[in-house]
Amino acid sequence: MKKKILSIIIIIIMFQYFCNFVFAQNLTINDITNDETNEIVEQTTELEKQKEELDSKIEETNTKLEYVQDELSDTMIKVQETEDKIIEYEKEIKELGDKMEKLQDSIDESTKKLEIASQSYEEKSDMLAKRLVAIYESGDTQYLDVLLKSKNITEFLSRYYIIQEVAEYDGILIKQVEEEKNNIEITKQKLENEQAEIRIIKAKNEQTTVVLNNMKTLQNTYVEKLSKGEKILQQQISEYKLEQSRIQEQIILATNGIDSNIQYTGGEMLWPVAISGTAITSYYGIREHPIQGVVKSHSGIDIGNTPTGSPVVAAKDGVVSYAGWLGGYGNCVIINHGDGVSTLYGHGNKILTTLHKEVKQGETIMEVGSTGNSTGPHLHFEVRLNGYCVNPLNYVKEPNT
Repeated sequence: MKKKILSIIIIIIMFQYFCNFVFAQNLTINDITNDETNEIVEQTTELEKQKEELDSKIEETNTKLEYVQDELSDTMIKVQETEDKIIEYEKEIKELGDKMEKLQDSIDESTKKLEIASQSYEEKSDMLAKRLVAIYESGDTQYLDVLLKSKNITEFLSRYYIIQEVAEYDGILIKQVEEEKNNIEITKQKLENEQAEIRIIKAKNEQTTVVLNNMKTLQNTYVEKLSKGEKILQQQISEYKLEQSRIQEQIILATNGIDSNIQYTGGEMLWPVAISGTAITSYYGIREHPIQGVVKSHSGIDIGNTPTGSPVVAAKDGVVSYAGWLGGYGNCVIINHGDGVSTLYGHGNKILTTLHKEVKQGETIMEVGSTGNSTGPHLHFEVRLNGYCVNPLNYVKEPNT
């Protein structure tokens, strides 16, 4: 059955190309005016481009169907399982490394603050000690004697004002010494906590690195048992997973990389395809992946019954944080709605918005297409919270439900 489907798809694609090619061959220069010559040249160039794209799609279709068609051996499944674990461990090690780097920066900053605060504290404490000694040695009658020696009322008021200023300064100095002492204690405690935390993270990082190396050794053992064809398939799947990981990092950067004054207000988002008759053809969650041929989590919803060129609209007010090609997503737009909430629109035929543009709910941002890793025109729609996928149906209402 699968071979039959593969044959039908290839025949349809080849027939489409053959019709385009015959159409181009039937046009002759004698049938057109001189003014139309440039148009025919452009058409020919476009047909050649279409041929290259069709050839590429034929090869891509063959590869995709091969992944689904070939049953994975037990060894191949073990290779995939270990590779998924390797990817997770590598991700964990990277996150631990980032945490250690941030902690070390904070430790360095706390150490520097502690040095400055300690120096200032010592200077003020020394100054305060000298003032207290001077006050003690002068006796309780010092301020009174100064006032009584005044020759007139003007001098009396002047001396009284100076004495008041000195007393206030002494009070401020005592308060500053106390505050700096408290700040030093707080900074010391923070420094001790950070140093303890970084020791724990370093130990965790070392343990995870050992497990990662063991897992790589185990995977190599499994890979050696694969057939030649399986090794080629394994390499393709590995490249795909690396691409997915790279794209995920890009998405997280895009969703967290814009400081926006827009605040997410909650409530339902707008259905992202502005035509009637659309339907969800693939839901969020677990499904068999069309590329890897294994059970995989689907990061969004696919909205079908959408001809190429159908308008894709912003589901909510926000700022465009990504607009361009994004690997398997093809032409892709990401909108940041604030408070960590963002939406992603994939496989577009044409992008109709620009990076950093503020868009309103319902504003057209893209046309439905089939670019990237897609088998036909549809919209892949995701909702992400702090860069990670959540079920879009918690935010949008499916039509006719």
